[in-house]
Amino acid sequence: MLGTALQSLYALIDLAFVGRLGAVSVAGLSISLQAFFLVLAAAQIIAAAALARISRLYGADEIESARRAHSAYVVVAVCAGCVVAAIAWLTAPIYVAAFTDDPAVFAEGLIYFRVNAATYFSQLLLIVIGTGFRASGDFRTPVKVMAASVLVNLALDPILIFGMGPVPALGLAGAAWATVIAQAIGLTVYLWLAGRPGDERALRWRRPALSVDMVREIFTLGLPAGLQHLLLSAVLGIVLTAVKSHGPAWTAAAGGGFRIVQQTILPVVAISFAASALAGQNLGARLPDRIVRTSRVAVGAGLVYGLIVGLLLFVFARTAGLVFATGAEQLDVAETYFRWSALLPISFAASLIPARLMQGVGAAMPALAAALVKVAVLWIAVVVLVPALDLAPAWIFGSMTAAALVEGAIDIVMLWVVVARLPRTLAGETRS
Repeated sequence: MLGTALQSLYALIDLAFVGRLGAVSVAGLSISLQAFFLVLAAAQIIAAAALARISRLYGADEIESARRAHSAYVVVAVCAGCVVAAIAWLTAPIYVAAFTDDPAVFAEGLIYFRVNAATYFSQLLLIVIGTGFRASGDFRTPVKVMAASVLVNLALDPILIFGMGPVPALGLAGAAWATVIAQAIGLTVYLWLAGRPGDERALRWRRPALSVDMVREIFTLGLPAGLQHLLLSAVLGIVLTAVKSHGPAWTAAAGGGFRIVQQTILPVVAISFAASALAGQNLGARLPDRIVRTSRVAVGAGLVYGLIVGLLLFVFARTAGLVFATGAEQLDVAETYFRWSALLPISFAASLIPARLMQGVGAAMPALAAALVKVAVLWIAVVVLVPALDLAPAWIFGSMTAAALVEGAIDIVMLWVVVARLPRTLAGETRS
């Protein structure tokens, strides 16, 4: 929770700094936000498989095997990160043009996206390495790394965006360079922490243990999890495409508003990470009752938190818009976004926590199916119904919320089905 609070603080301050540059810069930043979920999808292909294997090995007390597996997944992440960063840089003009018709927004978005492409390598590595530590039960090390990265980013943002002394004002590109430097420092901290001596259960670098089973798990567990995050990128892409004809203020609200909502649900992300690691460890220890209790507590806590945050976003919608909106028109659109998206936090809790729990016990397909339904519902609403009925653009935001609630309901039902089958599944493995 502390780590996600630090990350949330940075993201909101970063958005506030960019907001002072105007709606065009916020719109340019918003376009790159959609690409972040593409990177997250690539990272989850590796991280979901890593979490399942490493947590089970720790639960079974096979520490050396877990260390070698972690090192192997990091090697895979290095290779994938290089490919993702290269593709992002090369396809930047095509990607940015897909989400804006405004020449000024295109110019800002292209500059930011190309600099930010370097972070796609580091972000992927940070996610995979951090997942390994959490799977081992060590949640403190990721917090230390996140704290170091966030503090550096916070210090560099105003210097590079607005200029200070001999440092020229780089504008939106300065925000991207601050992230590049901060994440590079975060990776350095990880390398140091995992290389120093520690207790007998600490996660440390070992010779990578690449295997056929690891490749199989990447496809059977990681690929569905990655596709699920890719579909989240598709959701934001559909929304950005639908609102781009209404001007930069709507694009800025769709991206900037979603970024704020994303930060409010970071405690839900923290719960899901912890619950997933606990589920995997208890599966390795063959204790299904603890997985059931973990699921009940995690989902219940997430739904309560999501409801509270949703109510706050609805009541203080205009106040939330002040984070990135500068003019009256932009502020009105931002308020509209938060009014129509107030239920997103509870829908994220209803989908993200069950999805992580199912991934922790090796069942990734149900969450992918729920995500596919969400995208289908959103596409029908935004592409077919809103234009056909000539509805106001606010209905685009409402359609995203409705589709997310459908996904959450499906995920909760599927989680109880998966968890209810665990005792029989483990009993059958024991007899075998």
